[in-house]
Amino acid sequence: MLRSSEGIIVRTVKYGESSMILDIFSSDQGIKSYIISGVRSTRSKSKTTIINVLNLVRYEAYEKGGNKLSRIKEIEYNYVYKSLPFEVVKGSLAIFLIEICRKAIKASDQYEDIYNYVVKGLIHLDNVQGGLGHFHIDFLIGLSSKLGFGFNNNYDERHTLFDLSDGVFRSEVSDHRYVLNKQLSYELHQYLSKVEPAQVSRDMRLQVLKAIIRYFQYHIAGFGELKSLPILLSLYE
Repeated sequence: MLRSSEGIIVRTVKYGESSMILDIFSSDQGIKSYIISGVRSTRSKSKTTIINVLNLVRYEAYEKGGNKLSRIKEIEYNYVYKSLPFEVVKGSLAIFLIEICRKAIKASDQYEDIYNYVVKGLIHLDNVQGGLGHFHIDFLIGLSSKLGFGFNNNYDERHTLFDLSDGVFRSEVSDHRYVLNKQLSYELHQYLSKVEPAQVSRDMRLQVLKAIIRYFQYHIAGFGELKSLPILLSLYE
């Protein structure tokens, strides 16, 4: 059956002499693998640029059931980035966020809301000028809510310690393995309150980011380590 859709390319793998396998995240099927032929030949340079990771595309594919690879007939841009592929910081942020999405999407079957959120985030990242220091933290906080394990911002004078295991602030804890200290908990509370601390140090921002990654790792089975994280962390140096 020939089917038209739109999606985000989240992974590419070379296949044979001139073909590629694309993992595409769409709003109705989640992440699905497709094969596209003849895109690595010298006569297909225009298609080669389209099938890069992060690209937002429209495509027609002959859909197959089960574990069989569906085959893409036609593919084109759904949105053409203006700056994201050409700016190191933006590109690194986007690759990092897409890797998290790849690991997290399998934890939910509510694809449409997540898909729309990710597309909106990528387009915003492409268009924004400066002020990227908090973008990935805000994006992940929003994504956690879409995935169904959002942070509960019940912070007050008594509840000052954030518990990663159940996503709430507590007054006291018995198991400190998954609990943030008071300062880090307060900074997380600021982000959850959408009060981005203008004077927060790079080190503290990095600690908040790592805490959020730990939160995802705790709540998504098999989440594992992030290959793109070292590259992103190098931007803090």
